[in-house]
Amino acid sequence: MKKAISIILSFLFFFSIPLFVSASRDMLTESEISEILQSLEDNSQEFPVAEKFRIKVDPGDLSVVPGLDEDWLNILLLGTDTGSYALNYGRTDTMIILSVNRVSGKMRLSSLVRDMYVNIPPHNLSNRINAANAFGGPLLAVKTVNETFGLNIRHYVSINFNGFINVINKLGGVELLLSRSEAQIVGAVYSEEPVMLNGEQALNYVRIRELDNNFGRNERQRKLLSSMFNKVLSGNDMKQSMSALTETLKHMDTNLNINDLLTLIIPVFTGMESMDTCGFPAQGDWQFKTSEKSQSVIVFDKEATARKLHDYIYKGILP
Repeated sequence: MKKAISIILSFLFFFSIPLFVSASRDMLTESEISEILQSLEDNSQEFPVAEKFRIKVDPGDLSVVPGLDEDWLNILLLGTDTGSYALNYGRTDTMIILSVNRVSGKMRLSSLVRDMYVNIPPHNLSNRINAANAFGGPLLAVKTVNETFGLNIRHYVSINFNGFINVINKLGGVELLLSRSEAQIVGAVYSEEPVMLNGEQALNYVRIRELDNNFGRNERQRKLLSSMFNKVLSGNDMKQSMSALTETLKHMDTNLNINDLLTLIIPVFTGMESMDTCGFPAQGDWQFKTSEKSQSVIVFDKEATARKLHDYIYKGILP
């Protein structure tokens, strides 16, 4: 336990410096919006929205819903795949809400399917939810999630998935239980027991699409994240864990400060082993459709999804 606490405290020291500073800007023109939409549909671009078009969100204007249980701290985890470019640009491959109860230590992960068709503020542009980060970075992603689901998220952690390979390798790999098809795709030996994956295999694992759809992909992302958390927090090899955490910092950004992180130390240690995971929207609340821009999107029951997400986060009720 002492080793694990030392790891977390050292991590918090480096982790406490926000890298992304936002400011307000004027509304976009129709021509700018049109150019952005065209760029977003060009999958060859890693850097799809030019800086001059980026929507700057005031940190005090995140559409936070008042009156929710403040014992629960909700943090938006964003996974980008932006190659050699800077963090906080491009679509988010992963959007997960990490909910931590500051009193009981209970932790829950709620993953949001990337193709959900939503309105992105402040222009109410209809697009996939994973485009919010491309329009205006993590603060716009937070604001979009809050407005869509009626939440009170104020914090984010953004990481570039290309950094996962080095991070996982420095951890000595991660253990995951794979199906026979998953093992074949990632190049691992199939076993009925959890197998150790290196960084490249783990990244291929969370990118699997051919076996199911983005819902299955979200489940794999949650499993990988849980496995990584458990290995870091076990504190079995302090030098190895510190090396992995230092590597993580090269590929991530956050607006959490040192005080925020210090309040999470005890909850993380007490709640990690019993962490729950769930994906949204729930079965029966969504369907595949083609948008007016010929996008393949997921249209969902917003009211039902928001209600079930709240029930899961605050009451532990699975949809």
